[in-house]
Amino acid sequence: MLALAKQVQDAVRVAEVLQVLVRHGFADLVQWAGLHEGLPARLLRKVRLLETPSGEPETRGQRLRAALTELGPTYVKFGQVLSTRPDVVGVDVAQSLSELQDRVKAVPFDAMAAVLEAELGAGVDALFAEFNKEAVAAASLSQVYRATLKSGEAVAVKVQRPGIERVIERDLSLLTRVAEWVAEHVEEIAFFDPQGVVEEFTRSIRRELDFTIERRVIERFRQNFEGVDDVFVPRVYGEVSSKRVVTMDWVDGVRLDALDEYPARNCDPGVVARAGCRVVCQQVFEHHLFHADPHPGNIFITRDNQICFLDYGMVGHLERTDAAILADLLHGVFREDVRSSVDALLMLSTGEPRDREALEHEAADFLAFEGRAIVAEGRVGDGIERMVEILRRNRLQLAPRFSLLLKALATIESVAHLLDPAMDVVPIIQSYVEQLVARRYMPQHIMMEVQAGMAELMKLGRQVPVELHQLLRMLRRGTLKIQLSHEGLDRLSNVTDRASNRITFGIIAGSIIIGSSLLIATGARAHPLGIAGFIAAGVLGVSLLVSILRSRNY
Repeated sequence: MLALAKQVQDAVRVAEVLQVLVRHGFADLVQWAGLHEGLPARLLRKVRLLETPSGEPETRGQRLRAALTELGPTYVKFGQVLSTRPDVVGVDVAQSLSELQDRVKAVPFDAMAAVLEAELGAGVDALFAEFNKEAVAAASLSQVYRATLKSGEAVAVKVQRPGIERVIERDLSLLTRVAEWVAEHVEEIAFFDPQGVVEEFTRSIRRELDFTIERRVIERFRQNFEGVDDVFVPRVYGEVSSKRVVTMDWVDGVRLDALDEYPARNCDPGVVARAGCRVVCQQVFEHHLFHADPHPGNIFITRDNQICFLDYGMVGHLERTDAAILADLLHGVFREDVRSSVDALLMLSTGEPRDREALEHEAADFLAFEGRAIVAEGRVGDGIERMVEILRRNRLQLAPRFSLLLKALATIESVAHLLDPAMDVVPIIQSYVEQLVARRYMPQHIMMEVQAGMAELMKLGRQVPVELHQLLRMLRRGTLKIQLSHEGLDRLSNVTDRASNRITFGIIAGSIIIGSSLLIATGARAHPLGIAGFIAAGVLGVSLLVSILRSRNY
């Protein structure tokens, strides 16, 4: 009964999603993905809700942004993740989705107070000296309040919305089923790995729902920038924090793009822009932990050119080797080294190029005719867009961790140009890249690489005899199994099953016809039974004919 109720609930939600998509001009996408053939779409069509709108907004990205906003918090977050994947949705759509605003109407404080009490084990009056019950910010997952601790510190209290986890898990289940359907039935989309994109999003939003992870990330950032005067990272108060509540220092600042507030805070836009670029480069190339969404609303200025990053829910992490690969790519672009740039580009992406020579030729054209101008004019964002276009044309995708990184670099560049239009971010990035490349040739680093290689070689030397012994033992016992995977066999199996089912239907119908004929020939008493047999055979024959015609395999 519960399973049936869930299926009905999913069908209703699918119908709602289809209705919103079509209302925003995506009837072609719904039909292309085959989602118009399901039960929810049929129900909508019968009540005349599934109709293409007469007028549409300007661009596809704007329409998709409006549709995701209407569908609710899960889809807004999904759109924000897609905005980091221009290799999947295209650069124009990704830019539109990056403008998704995660702001909603605030939930009444009584409901939020219940979450606070359930998480912290006491009421607001017992935990805080003062607590402003008006939310200073309301997003789809949480709301933020200003308060004062008993010890006197001004704090910001971020509280998760009640019931939001249940809503998101329901939508995640639905997105997973849709991604599986699309991957199986639409070959053009299957290349972009829709299941992988949804899995990536699922991991991201579940991390964001667990405030203990955000708390640890803030503490890491605070350690990384300890002693750095032009960066302020708020302190987290663990005694009044939990999985659904996080309490941190109140930031006395204004948005980064509030230029009219700069004089009163003794801040200079050019100095702040350069500091912001240096901080992001430090996060990427030195700390390997970076803020993945550094737009103006997530960066505050306090006083004396000090900046503060807010909202640590979307954070990216790189391995040490990842930073080295990125440095190789940028170093190759700066030196117009096509081969090293393509090698690094392939390591940043997933899949294999259809034609390596064609990829190198396109990259060479880009570096020769556009790369030098992009570097000279400091247009890092344009260079990233062109690189993503080259990947898409060669059926390659960025690895998810790198898509977050490139979005962060492009965003911080646009923010820097907002503060100082004449600023060139390339020298700042180039200095960190060259430091990282030069560090590889330092004696201590070479020794570390040699030691790591020797350790791996010794580990391999220990493993090979053991695994060879296990292989021989399985061979002696007759328990050795070899698994082969062949692409396309599932489809052949389905075709074979369908053909055998039709043959079986035909044999049964023919047998009924012969049996009915014999019954009619025996006499009047068996005549009605023979007629019933003919009717049954006719129904089976018609159903078989309809099945063949619908499959279009005749």
